[in-house]
Amino acid sequence: MLSAISAGALSLAVSGAGANGSPYSPGLVDGWDGVRAGSGDVRYVTIGTARSTLVAAIRVRGGRVLRTRMLHGFYGIPIVTYDGTTGGVSGNGRRVVVSSYGPLPGNAGTTRFVVLSTKTLKPHRLVELSGAWSYDAISPDGKTLYLVEHLSAGPNPRYRVRVFDLDRGRLLPNAIVDRLEKEEVMGGQPATRASSPDGRWAYTLYARAKGEPFVHALDTARRAAFCIDLPLRLTEVKQMGLQLGLEQGELSVRNGGATVAVVDTRTFAVRS
Repeated sequence: MLSAISAGALSLAVSGAGANGSPYSPGLVDGWDGVRAGSGDVRYVTIGTARSTLVAAIRVRGGRVLRTRMLHGFYGIPIVTYDGTTGGVSGNGRRVVVSSYGPLPGNAGTTRFVVLSTKTLKPHRLVELSGAWSYDAISPDGKTLYLVEHLSAGPNPRYRVRVFDLDRGRLLPNAIVDRLEKEEVMGGQPATRASSPDGRWAYTLYARAKGEPFVHALDTARRAAFCIDLPLRLTEVKQMGLQLGLEQGELSVRNGGATVAVVDTRTFAVRS
């Protein structure tokens, strides 16, 4: 248990930290609100230096520090979309993922992920991969990690979603292939995300400089993905400002206060 002094010091450190961008992904957040568990009563925060990172579980109401763990190296809470949405907690609430930064796509280097037990913050699995990677999602049972393999950066980035089996400790050889368009490599910028309450489905809206936006619907329990094109003629800047809402089997796409498209999450049919 932390003393009152150390808990206060942690609070000051959290308030002075912030988000760090990446040239190929939304990046990581160090401090601030971190990421909340599905229950909403606990948040997980990292406080990093060049050589080590403190991971803390903090009660949302009252700010009490429940647990801490020190990791060697710099890690942060993954930001999954450019609107600042964070991720990393499994649907069952038993696992939390922190990530390092990796090299630029095509350059030598390693990206690291640490999967921790939320009960103790003890590391469950260290994942080290050569190249540029970022966190995408984790299955509800905390056994499957979904990672984005970045093939190129810049205004028109190219990447693909890969699967890491946490029980077996290995990266599966094939990328997740879109079940609707049969494509493996994707392009675009992750703008915003909505997730099902159980953590099974992750719906990510991608903006494109040349073309219409699309929603990447990832079934994290069955290792399946579906890309849903949205019939919206908007500039990339406008696409980046879209928002998603999920309610009663429908995914709504909003532009400001107006709903501009609705996706049936059972059939993936779109109406606008």
